[in-house]
Amino acid sequence: SSSYPLSGPTHQHFSYSLCLAVEMLRSPAAALLRRLAPRLTGCSGGAGSSTRQSLPPYISSSSSFLARFSSTPTSPPPPSSVGARDDEAEDDKLQGSSSDSGARLSISVDRAGLYSPPEHSHEPSSDSDLVKHLKSIIKFRSGPISIAEYMEEVLTNPQSGYYMNRDVFGESGDFITSPEVSQMFGELIGVWAMCLWEQMGKPEKVNLIELGPGRGTLLADLLRGSAKFVNFTKALNINLVECSPTLQKVQYNTLKCEDESVGDEKRTVSKLCGAPVYWHASLVQVPSGCKGLFQLQISCF
Repeated sequence: SSSYPLSGPTHQHFSYSLCLAVEMLRSPAAALLRRLAPRLTGCSGGAGSSTRQSLPPYISSSSSFLARFSSTPTSPPPPSSVGARDDEAEDDKLQGSSSDSGARLSISVDRAGLYSPPEHSHEPSSDSDLVKHLKSIIKFRSGPISIAEYMEEVLTNPQSGYYMNRDVFGESGDFITSPEVSQMFGELIGVWAMCLWEQMGKPEKVNLIELGPGRGTLLADLLRGSAKFVNFTKALNINLVECSPTLQKVQYNTLKCEDESVGDEKRTVSKLCGAPVYWHASLVQVPSGCKGLFQLQISCF
């Protein structure tokens, strides 16, 4: 119903149609008017007319006009035609792409359960060979090892075990045991072993087993103290459970052992009492289960 100063029937019809589109579409029309405003301001009136035509109030005051449609209405009216719906969808697509241009898709990955290998380095490490070996076992198993396994590796590892490659006893070692203090301790153990043998009925053969003989000092004192009891010393088969090659050599010398041939076999005999001596890496390797075979087991710490 409003009248606008338009000249030319074509331009008047276009301006009227444009105002109706603004009233119907509002927010989508704002983006369209931003593109059309420069063209409309340069349009001329009728044919042959060079006079610059003035725009309707909605268009000429672009700042106030666009401000009216800068915010999205709460309930925009539905489009009245299929073409209007297509235009609205296109405008919404343009506005959505411009408004979401600053948004970024972020993806977070939980790496807590992933394996993180240590950084490879050619720098010298302060870890000993034994520590590296223990770490490799734990890494290979993907989990901890038992205390028994740890102690076995620390004490008896063939390359780096505590007892394997050196003599750790006495003044030149790390600690001293009771047999190293006085020979009386070993001699008393020898008298007790002989009495026990008599209580067992004086069997012809008995296994005398010592676990971890160290330097062999205890057994040497035992054999010297019981050397006068000839029947007892003749019944002895001495079995030493020792896994350290270094300590086996020390025990061999302490017991004054010699190798001798018996038929087609060779055996080691202690010259302290004439009893045969055998070395084993573990207790399960000691012969047992034979008839008339008794065991006297000694372990000194």
